[in-house]
Amino acid sequence: MQSEYLISGQKVNKLTLWWCIILQAVTSCSLLAISIYSFIQYYQLGYLLNVAIIAIVSFAISILFPILMLVWSKSKQIQSNRIDKVHKSIKYSMMTLILFSTAILIGTIVYTILTMSSIVDKLYYGPLAFIHEDSTRIHWATFQENISGKNAYNEEIYDSTDFDYKLKGFKQQYSYKLPETINRFIVMTDIHLNNHYISTMSTDYDYAVLCGDYSYHGLMSEFAEGLLGMPTKPLLMAKGNHDDYSDEFIQLNGRQNNYFQKVRNTGFYFIYVQDKDPIVDERVDSGIQFIADNIHLGTGLEHIFIVVHYPVYSTGEFGSYQYFTKKMENLIQNHPELKVRATFSGHDHLFAAFKNGAQYFFVNGAGGGSIDQMTDASYGDRKWPAEELHGALPIVAENDYGYEHHQDSWMKFTRTEVNFEQGKIVYNIRDLDTNQILVSYQQPV
Repeated sequence: MQSEYLISGQKVNKLTLWWCIILQAVTSCSLLAISIYSFIQYYQLGYLLNVAIIAIVSFAISILFPILMLVWSKSKQIQSNRIDKVHKSIKYSMMTLILFSTAILIGTIVYTILTMSSIVDKLYYGPLAFIHEDSTRIHWATFQENISGKNAYNEEIYDSTDFDYKLKGFKQQYSYKLPETINRFIVMTDIHLNNHYISTMSTDYDYAVLCGDYSYHGLMSEFAEGLLGMPTKPLLMAKGNHDDYSDEFIQLNGRQNNYFQKVRNTGFYFIYVQDKDPIVDERVDSGIQFIADNIHLGTGLEHIFIVVHYPVYSTGEFGSYQYFTKKMENLIQNHPELKVRATFSGHDHLFAAFKNGAQYFFVNGAGGGSIDQMTDASYGDRKWPAEELHGALPIVAENDYGYEHHQDSWMKFTRTEVNFEQGKIVYNIRDLDTNQILVSYQQPV
């Protein structure tokens, strides 16, 4: 007589039960295959790993439970004329297994759909315009091209700092002309995937300077997410320590770690220093040597700025690193022919301003990461529970080096706006939450 099983109080034959198991297994395998393919095809999209993990768990549960159920039921298999005598605990256990497995499967489908929908939105980013020597490099991403198997990350080079173009995947026509006289540029740092403040940014500036840490793992997908909504104004970017976890930042920025860029009558030295350890000493030496070897590139320009992720001075968690700070001080002192106006940095998630001689040194405030509150005892002598600090500070630890040059510090999300006015540069520090200017610094030139 044909074997039957008691499931939810109903007599189910063996063939029907197997079809249920096969259908569930095929569905789970399909989801798993889609997730793995997506992860391989779009390897830059690190967060697809979450989908793959969920699918694997779902696959394991949806396969394991029915198999256990089948084995269990097989051991309890009886003839149909005696099936009603199977113990009720077996019936409810089998029913629970099926319901739980089905719930996992449905949850995975919903999660996958929502995640993939989110990815589609985040892959529409750009265009990002990078200033190069007498040219502009346009970088953008579109989801359709990725679906077709092509690289979603695209670029075009325009042999001019003026451009007028329409990109595939974008309905809007873009145009920009870099003014002959620069009036304002802005500085932001440590976005860390949070594009909230970028998406609300006004466009009353000529170009933007970013000091690193747009990502957490250096993935192109994270740059896409963090820079989503960036106004179509030209960019200059430094690499942060989080951006160094892969080589994809080089692909995005189109530069090496250390480089020089002239923008009209202004020059920028970008160097890469990420933290303090023996490897960083090599990077410090490399960055300082790069500037020393390329002094001629900035000589004669009206304004010079240095951009580096690790701060020269800071009241933040990491503070100053004397090996780096003293080399930077000596470089500026030994090359008066360079009209260094300021150094911009990030890394410590706060705003801090220092002035040593005629030069300003800014930690530019997080543009979207978290704020370092620094009230925990683990910070020791470096903790300061106040929301702001002003004036010179006492040096109480080695990484407080340079505190005598301190001007102001705030525990806020900020942006630095650099305005060129007649005979002076004005640095406005804007609170990104209130849109109010916290403080202005004037630098005669």
